[in-house]
Amino acid sequence: MSRLVYGAHPVEETLRRRRGEVQGLLVSRRGELPPALAEAQARGVPVQRASDEELERLCGSASHQGLAAIVGDFPYLELEDLLDRPPALLVVLDSITDPQNLGAIIRSAAFLGATGLVLPKDRAAPITPVVVRVSAGASEHLRCARVTNLARALEQLKGAGIWVVGAVERGGVAPERVDLAGPVALVLGNEQKGIRPLVLRGCDIVCTIPAPRSSVGSLNVAAAATALLHEAARQRRAATP
Repeated sequence: MSRLVYGAHPVEETLRRRRGEVQGLLVSRRGELPPALAEAQARGVPVQRASDEELERLCGSASHQGLAAIVGDFPYLELEDLLDRPPALLVVLDSITDPQNLGAIIRSAAFLGATGLVLPKDRAAPITPVVVRVSAGASEHLRCARVTNLARALEQLKGAGIWVVGAVERGGVAPERVDLAGPVALVLGNEQKGIRPLVLRGCDIVCTIPAPRSSVGSLNVAAAATALLHEAARQRRAATP
C-alpha cells in the first residue's frame, strides 16, 4: 500500500534515501521544478502537476509546500535488525499516540546519533506522512522496528547486552548519573500515563530529568527525549579517546 510524503524537505530526503521506492511526484502547478525533482524526473520518476487545492486534499494538510511523493509502505525492520551497530543507542516508545510528538522525537533521535527506534504495533502512532513532515524527513534516516510485545522486546534487548533505561516524571536518578555511553535503550512513555507498569518493570534503572525549584509542570515527552539523547551524546563524546 502506498503512502504520501509531503513537504519540501521530507520529499527531498525521501528522494535522497529511498529514490527507488518513489512511485511518483505531485508538484504544484506554479513555478519551476526544484533541482532535486528535476533530477528525479530525468531519471524516470513520473512527475504530475497539481493545484494547491488538490495537494491539500490528497495530503490532508495545507503544509505540503507544493510537493508530495508517492512512496511504498514505510520499511519497518525486525528488532534484531537494530542490533548491528554497536554501541546501540535505541529509543523505545511506549504508547506515544501524538504524531507531532513522534515526529519531533524522531528528528531529535536522528540528529543526536540514535541507532534505531522501537515502536509497539498497537495503541501507538505509526510513522505517517504527518510524522515524516514533523521530523523534517529524519524518519527516512532513522531505522525503526515495530514489535507486538514491548515488554518482551525489552527482555530481548537486555539479552543482547543492552542497558534499558526508563524515563519517569519523578523518583528516578539524574540522567548524568546513569551510564549512557555504552549500549543503551531509552524508554519513554505515553504523553499522559507514562510508561506502562509491565514495561516499566523491564527497565534496569529509571531516571528523572531534574527541574529547577522555580519551574512548574514538566517536560513533554518529545522534550524529555531530546534531553536524554543529548546527555547520551555528551557521555559518548566524553568516552571517545
